[in-house]
Amino acid sequence: MSEPTIPRPALWLGLAGLLPSITALVVMLALPGMRELAASAGLGFAAVIASFVGGSWWGLAAGRASPEAMPCYLSLAVMPGLLAWLAVLVPPMTGFGVLALLFAVLPPTDRRLLHEGVSPFWWLALRLPLSLAMAALQAAMALVLVF
Repeated sequence: MSEPTIPRPALWLGLAGLLPSITALVVMLALPGMRELAASAGLGFAAVIASFVGGSWWGLAAGRASPEAMPCYLSLAVMPGLLAWLAVLVPPMTGFGVLALLFAVLPPTDRRLLHEGVSPFWWLALRLPLSLAMAALQAAMALVLVF
């Protein structure tokens, strides 16, 4: 079976959503004097993106989930935002670690939304690489702060 075609606007905007994290990482590596500011910006943006994913899940569930499945999906939908909020309350190195793990564990819910007919057919093809890229970027920023 071939990979579903992701609508171009969703693909390009999704990829553009990686740019702030990429920029933060590059600044952290290239400009040590700006490392703290870049870390703060990177951490804050990643928290916003995690919350956005949760909000997307909420919207999908509210629109298409069965009444039986809706409480589970709505509960899952608030978790990324709550965990991201906690990530910005701890030291940046720890926060990046929390966010790296968070992004790494988002795909199973995206897969479930797809398989239960709650998300569009292309959802997982978009969300999986974006979540894994965000996880890798957060882990890289944590490592920059360690070394």
